[in-house]
Amino acid sequence: MRVNHSILAVGINTTASEKIRIQKELMKNDIMLDTASIKDIIFSIVDGKVNTYIKGKEIRNYGYVWIQSGWKTTHMAYLLHLCLESEDIQHNMTNIHATKLSDIFFLASKGVLVPNTYFHNSLKIDDGNIGEIEKICGLPCIYKTSLGSLGNNVYLIKEKSEIKSTIRSIGGYNRYVFQEYIPNDFDYRVIIANGLPTSVCIRSRVADEYRNNVALGATEKFINVDSVSPEILKLAVNAAKALSLNWAGIDIVTSKITGVNYVLEVNRRPGLTQNSLETVAAFNYIGTLLEK
Repeated sequence: MRVNHSILAVGINTTASEKIRIQKELMKNDIMLDTASIKDIIFSIVDGKVNTYIKGKEIRNYGYVWIQSGWKTTHMAYLLHLCLESEDIQHNMTNIHATKLSDIFFLASKGVLVPNTYFHNSLKIDDGNIGEIEKICGLPCIYKTSLGSLGNNVYLIKEKSEIKSTIRSIGGYNRYVFQEYIPNDFDYRVIIANGLPTSVCIRSRVADEYRNNVALGATEKFINVDSVSPEILKLAVNAAKALSLNWAGIDIVTSKITGVNYVLEVNRRPGLTQNSLETVAAFNYIGTLLEK
């Protein structure tokens, strides 16, 4: 039968028999309707290149993608929207639900370097997923949720055998996000206010094996912005710009093996250390708002 139009419906909320009936009716008008689950969406970043695909489907083969989502999958629908928009594929607009995952997508798509990333919306894990995680992120790698903060729900995976057990141990809490582990002894927290770096501190872990979060005991050393590498400052500025943020705390790590800088996270509500340059930066930022 001739097909003039092809549509992919993602997350359509109806029974299998109703889907078949709808598909048959549409075929009468030369429209092919294919379906997929939001749980089948897989997202990865490899060397700065963003890849979003749905198991068993080639998104670019469809003339239109129809996205539907419930409250618990809004973040994935939004991520799919970002992917389709970046590739100029026609689709319907979804609710905006920004998460750490969508931030990573934006940063990578705007040329801001982030660690290699693998995300799958399903709670299931099989040998194929594990192989992809190892290939993209390497070992050791980081496992974290897209909703955690202050270093919580972040795990260092050292062995391949730990991937499945770690997901299962907290899988009911969140779907899995894996990232390449960047070897380091510290990271930078750069405060960006109105497009300018206004405060920089070096955060060094004390007792924790891999997290430089102050909430987990890391120390803070505030340094003069002018003493920081221009590459670090430019990366922070570009990260805030990519997310259209006038106020943000950018966490940047430098690989102690390759010397390459990566953005780990962008904080919309960075904690302000008392009597620090961060507080001065906040004061100056508010002052510039009042001047407008």
